[in-house]
Amino acid sequence: MRKNEHLQRGAAQDRRTRDLFSELSDLRMAVEDAYMRFNVTTEPELVDACVYEINAAQSRYNYMIRLIRERDCEAPLPKTLPEGADTAWA
Repeated sequence: MRKNEHLQRGAAQDRRTRDLFSELSDLRMAVEDAYMRFNVTTEPELVDACVYEINAAQSRYNYMIRLIRERDCEAPLPKTLPEGADTAWA
């Protein structure tokens, strides 16, 4: 393999890693937003919707963490959970 091809693959891999961490950050914000809506909602139907939204966002977040770990990224994963998150995230 030529050096140039190797550098191009490395750059593509770095970009994919940055994209994964960017998406992880977006998902973290989505979880925080869902918790904020849950905390201010009083209508029973909307409380149920918030619970579903929180669970869905947590599932996507956990999936992204797993993808990053499978790629064996050297960058550190977030150690703190969004406000209001339970220990199921650990």
